[in-house]
Formats: sequence, structure tokens, C-alpha cells
Amino acid sequence: FLLTSYLNSSIHSSSINSQVESIKMVSVGLAAAATATTFAMRYTLLLITALALVTDHYSVVDASVSKGETTRKPPNILVLLTDDQDILLGGMDRMPNLRRYMIDRGVTFSNAYVHTPICCPSRSSILSGRYLHNGITKNNSVSGNCNGRQWQQDAEKKTFAVYAQQAGYRTSYAGKYLNAYGCQSSDNPECTRVPPGWDKWYGLVGNSRYYNATIVVSDDNGQTSKLVKHGNAYPSDYLPDMLCDRTLAMIREFTSSTTEDDNPFLIVNAWPTPHGPFTPAPWAEHAFDGAKAPRTPNWNASSKSMQQKHWLLRQLMPIDNNTEKLIDITFEHRLEALLSVDSHVGKIFELLEEKEELDNTIIIYTSDHGYQLGQHRLAIDKRHLYEHDIKVPFIAFSGMSKQALSRQDIVLNIDIAPTIYELTTGSSKIPETMDGSSFASLLYARRGNDNHGESTFRDDFLISYHGEGFPPCGMAQCPLDPHGGS
Repeated sequence: FLLTSYLNSSIHSSSINSQVESIKMVSVGLAAAATATTFAMRYTLLLITALALVTDHYSVVDASVSKGETTRKPPNILVLLTDDQDILLGGMDRMPNLRRYMIDRGVTFSNAYVHTPICCPSRSSILSGRYLHNGITKNNSVSGNCNGRQWQQDAEKKTFAVYAQQAGYRTSYAGKYLNAYGCQSSDNPECTRVPPGWDKWYGLVGNSRYYNATIVVSDDNGQTSKLVKHGNAYPSDYLPDMLCDRTLAMIREFTSSTTEDDNPFLIVNAWPTPHGPFTPAPWAEHAFDGAKAPRTPNWNASSKSMQQKHWLLRQLMPIDNNTEKLIDITFEHRLEALLSVDSHVGKIFELLEEKEELDNTIIIYTSDHGYQLGQHRLAIDKRHLYEHDIKVPFIAFSGMSKQALSRQDIVLNIDIAPTIYELTTGSSKIPETMDGSSFASLLYARRGNDNHGESTFRDDFLISYHGEGFPPCGMAQCPLDPHGGS
């Protein structure tokens, strides 16, 4: 089904209802060949943004540099992307390296949201800067344009990587790309296709996994590529470690003293973590035995509360003992799996420092969407327009960052591409195909300018979700016709 809501946000944080109970639908279309039901919903949310960066006396063209002075070279850019990591339910709380290197030294954007809370559409929005209704992915299937022909022939040719590469950046991608990317046959060119814009490519075939991964590898801008299949041995086949090793190798290559090309680099490291099956590294197993998912006020919501919600949620039964155990085990394993990501963050920072590149590198840490662990009786998943699903962690670091800073500006995943475009090309004229806005101007803000009040960047945005249901109503199970029809 198609779930779309236009949010008129209340900006001051004190006015936000963290449980998002005041919901009226602006539009929920249960689209199908024969029937379509529409009902409206409007709700006030705290909008937490995805990718904004405020630094201490740092920018691509530093605001303190007067005319005629020489500016520093364009920055390296490193995007660290996790999968399904929440911000509201403790997903960031037990990552000491992330806190040490980024949170305590960078900018935390406490209003970061995604346009659509599902993997492939959100990732295509991050790459292209587009809303899902503007020619990008609708869901996680090829028929929904997840790595489909329309994506390949249009938006994929206009991602931030393509523009950065044209501007002279050396580019590398390692990790999960789009859920329907690639296939398992070396004889099929589609199985080893490398998306445009990437000099170095190390792309996971299919959806998130931790072992038995198939990787499309290319080191020559896609001119040649191959499939590399892995097994289930630790550590050689543990995908999160493999991705970190690849990223570290790219940093070493791009910063090698024997490399004649001194152009800046753009690197994306896209972990499968903490997406299911939530597999921690062996050394992290049992690190959080007994941890329980947060029992937020909307956890296993009351029948009275559920009857105020839309038809889909009204079908949910209360969480039983077995489901409660599953939720807690999932919470525990997600935290344990994230310990590897936390270790990798430390290794990346240490290598950049060793190579003397940290001072000229912008590092962005975020997720493709959030998660739910029993809120509104929703057990484990995402896809809904509640805050726990659409709110994401977002921290930005620049080499000149010296202290923690928090900003309230509302930034979305569709703003990542236009911002990287401006940073890498030096042009503030954003391509018309991008729906997002560049917030590169926020880079010029100075310490002490924490905007604890209103956002000056935007005050509304669109949340969309297009499911993968079946005819005639576009859902896994159709509701009864209120008029007695079939």
C-alpha cells in the first residue's frame, strides 16, 4: 500500500509529542487494481535530520578566509552508513568509539529524518537526493524499481558519486547498495554491473547478511568486475569486517605517498549492521546478555490507544510472552552486532590521523532509517511513519572539530546528495533533479551558535511508504468491504 503523509512540523522541541499519538492521515492510499481507500492523517513530529555539519573554523571555503587569500583544498568526504540503526531506542548508547571520535568532537543533529523508512527507497534517496515519487525506488523489489531499469537509466546516472567523480574526486563504495542489486551468475553481465561514479567498487549482492556474502568487485571504474563468493568462517568471511578492511585499504591507497593523484576522495562504507539476522562477531557475543528493549510509554500500547489508530494498526494483537522474548533477544543482538561497527569507527579515525588526512576530512555517520521494538504493538521492523522508524542518528565530524555541538536544524536523507554535490563541485546551483536542499551553508556556522530554538533550514517534509502487497488492494490481506462487496 502507499502511505504518504505531509508533515507540518512544530519546530520547538518542547511542543513535540514524542510518542506521535496525535496522528491524522493526510493520505493513505490502499492502492490496487479494484479498490482504493483513502483516509487522512496529520501529525506533529520532532524532525531529526540526516546529514548536516557545523564545524569549528572549517569549511570547504572557510568563512574566515578573506578575498585574495588561498583556501584549503576541497575536503575528503567519508560517509559511514548503517542499516536499521535507531536513535530513540538505545541504538547509539553503547558505542564508546563513536562517542569518543564523533559525538564528543563533532556535530550531532538531533532532528534527522528519512523520507521513507525502508531500505532500498531510502538508500536511493540518499544517493540521488530525490523523493521516491520522482522516478526512484518505491520498495525493495525490482518491480518497485529497486535496481530496476528506470533507476539504472535515470537517477543512478545522477547520484552524488557521479558528480564528485566528474569534479575530480576519487571514489570508493564498500557494502550494501540496493536490496535487489546484483545476482549470482558470473556469466550474466547484469550480475557484475558496477554503478556509474565509482572508481573502486565492493558491492554486496542482495540484502544485508553477515556471512556467505557475494561481492561484486571492481578497481577500474567498472571497466572490469568479478563476483567473489565468501563462506562462513570468522574473521575472513564476516561481512562487517570485510567492509571495514576494504575501506581502510582504499584510504591507504588514496593517501599513499607513491600515488601521483593528490585529488580528494569520497568513500562510502555501508555496513549491513544492525539489520537482521543481527549476527554479532564471536568476540561480541553475550556482551549484553539480558539486555531488554526500552519499555517506552507506547510499548505494547493499550487497546484504547490502538483503537485511535488507522485500520492497519488496529489489527494488531497485544504483545504476548513469546513476542516479548523475541523483541528482547533482537535488541540484545543488535547492540552486540554494533560493537563491530564501533570498533571500525575507531580504526578509520586512527588511520586518517596516521595519514595526516583527518584535518581535511568530513565524516558523516547516519542510518538509512530507524527501527521499532514493540512500540504501538509493532514487534521488530520499520516501514511506519512513527518517529522510531523515521528518525535516524546523524553525527558529522570535520578535522577542525574540537568539541561536541548539537543543532536542531531539520535535515533529511534527500539533502545528503545536494550537500555533497555542493561540497565536491564548489557549485551552489543544485541539479534540478534533486528534491533535497544543500545545507553546506551550515558548515560556516561557528561554535557557540548552537541553535537550541527553531530550525532555519526547513519546517516541513514528506514521508512516504509504498509497500509490496498483492491485488486487489495492494496489501498482504485485504480488509472487508464496508459495503458488503467482495
